[in-house]
Parts: sequence; structure tokens; C-alpha cells
Amino acid sequence: MVLALVAMVGAYAPQSHASGPTARSAQTTTTLDTTNQAAAAAGFDIKSFACSSKVQEGKPKIFCKAEWVGGKDPFTPKFDVNLTFFNPVLSFWNETRTAEYTFRCLGGREYRVSLSIGDNDGKETPYQARYVICGDL
Repeated sequence: MVLALVAMVGAYAPQSHASGPTARSAQTTTTLDTTNQAAAAAGFDIKSFACSSKVQEGKPKIFCKAEWVGGKDPFTPKFDVNLTFFNPVLSFWNETRTAEYTFRCLGGREYRVSLSIGDNDGKETPYQARYVICGDL
């Protein structure tokens, strides 16, 4: 019983950033969602998704780029960020199946950016997420 309690407490312990910024990447899929399963089975999926941080015009920003395969245009990229963000800009191109998402961020904070792509047939790619630390000024 004590070991189970220790394991539970460890699972909910906050992560430390004392060692400095580290790159993390997570991919999540919803196994119970038949729409996501059907989309993946049909070859409609996110091919690449990356985010980085840099200072532009004196302000820290996060830049994300994505590319996907399959599906039927027009597409609807759905980016989501876990923290409050400023002035998001979404640009995407149906013909090349690419998207860019940019937003201002608060220096030193870690952001979780998730993405899913919807298509004209109502299919949706499984969600993917990336973690990025906003650059300090």
C-alpha cells in the first residue's frame, strides 16, 4: 500500500525546470475516437510538426510549422496552446498541405502546442503536441 501511494504521489509531482530548458515531444492519439482511427487508417496524418522559439522585433515568439498527408481539401488546421498567448497568426496552404502558427509568448515559460487537421470529408488527424520554452529577452 505504501509503495502504491509513493507511486501515485510521484506521478503527480510537478516537473522541475531547474536543470534548464529541455526539449520534449509528445504525440497523443485518441484510441476510442473512430473518426481519428478512420483518418489514420486512410493515410490522413500529420507528417511533420515542429515548434521553436526566437526573439523577433524585440518580442519573444513561438513559431510552429506543420505538414500533413492525405485527406481532402479544404483543410482546417486546429492549433491549441495551453497558456494565454498574444496575437496568434495562422497561415495555411491547402495545395501544399502545410501550415504555420506564430504567437507571442512570455519569456522562460514552457508552452504546449497541440495540432489536429480537419478535412472536407469531416475526418480529423490524431492530435499531436509539442513542448517549447519561450526564449528569454
